[in-house]
Amino acid sequence: MRSQKARFLLTLTLILVSFLLSVSLPINSSQAWSKPLRTTLLAEQPLSEYKSRRQKLMEKAKDGIVVIMGEEEDDLGVGAKFRQNDNFMYLTGVEIPTGVLVLVPHSYQGAKEWLFLPAPNKFFDQWTGPRPPINEETAQAFGVEKVASLNDFQKVITEILTSEAFQKSGEKLYTVVPPSPYTKLVREEKFTEQARKIKSTINLNPIAPLLADMRMIKSEPEISMIQRAINITSLAHSEVIKSVKAGIYEYELEGAILGQFYRNGAQRAAFPCIVGSGQNATILHYEKNRKKIDRGDLIVVDIGAEYNYYAADITRTYPANGSFSPRQREIYQLVLDAQTAAVKAFKLGESTMQELDVVARKTMRQSPLKDSKGNPLDQYFPHGLGHFVGMYVHDVGDYSRPLPVGAVITIEPGIYLPDENIGVRIEDDYLVTKNGLVKLSSNIPSDPAEIEKLMAK
Repeated sequence: MRSQKARFLLTLTLILVSFLLSVSLPINSSQAWSKPLRTTLLAEQPLSEYKSRRQKLMEKAKDGIVVIMGEEEDDLGVGAKFRQNDNFMYLTGVEIPTGVLVLVPHSYQGAKEWLFLPAPNKFFDQWTGPRPPINEETAQAFGVEKVASLNDFQKVITEILTSEAFQKSGEKLYTVVPPSPYTKLVREEKFTEQARKIKSTINLNPIAPLLADMRMIKSEPEISMIQRAINITSLAHSEVIKSVKAGIYEYELEGAILGQFYRNGAQRAAFPCIVGSGQNATILHYEKNRKKIDRGDLIVVDIGAEYNYYAADITRTYPANGSFSPRQREIYQLVLDAQTAAVKAFKLGESTMQELDVVARKTMRQSPLKDSKGNPLDQYFPHGLGHFVGMYVHDVGDYSRPLPVGAVITIEPGIYLPDENIGVRIEDDYLVTKNGLVKLSSNIPSDPAEIEKLMAK
């Protein structure tokens, strides 16, 4: 019996490896999978990490139940690479499509955590890979109390919503409530309609604020993922410095960037690469990347790799000639000074993103540099100073409250002068610590003299 169980566990492990290979294996993968299943890393994070997140969420939603839908994959992988829903991934680490997570703080049939997964299917397995069996061993491998077939979800959720315990809790259901009739959250919208039919008096509550509050503060494993994404992005910027020159096309730089991303382990770009030269450098989210780079152009390169669902977001501005003109350099230095001023102004427990934004704009406004009509340059800074970074490049977070320890943010001032064919943006990622802001992207040079020196090589 023991040998049969050992063979079964080995088979299950191999099946799970095929699912999680792209996001779960650490650098030394052989060591990870030689250990018992209970120590398995999902997306290079321990099972205990996901467990603690679910427990924390249940504490916040202890007066109801939680239902989180995973992402669907309807086209058998033809349209795009599958990417799991951020909230589902954050709470489970499971990349299998179409799953559903149900958290019942007061438990249901002896379990507080229910993970519903599609059962193995020969047809679908041949197209997109094998699905794990629905059994206790799979539950142990994913670190959840109960794994059930997706076919049983309707029955189980009906029993929970009509139970006496749910009625006593106030009939609260925390889930992703579609925000408008124009939402693309089709699966979530269908579920909320289904829940209302099961229990007409149900009290629907959005789960987004609770998860946003949790996701704003990054754990050590999350910071490690973000740093890895930044390091990969750093290699891409180094490749840009080696490759950039007048006469090539923007898409050639984009190709070099994406090559570095994939070559160094990124699963995808965190957002479409922005490689804007000349006039295109003044377009904030320019993504066509088709122009030929001319002599004298400045090139705004705004890029970020995604590693295990965590994003980087780094922008540098490069001179096509290898050196800045006097006017380009003074504008560049002002943008860099604005970034430095915002970083220095940070005070733990006091500074908000909005307050740092004010500091950067004041630096621009008080500068002796003006536009061609003698106006201060802060009016040419049309976007916000920064945003939160995490599982999404513009991650969830509260911009009005003081930045908490564990938050990761960008600081990205910019000045865009279409009349002068000049666009400059400098963006770095920072971790909020007890000792202030720590620049996670410090290995990517932003000093203009250093950039020119590297380009000269």
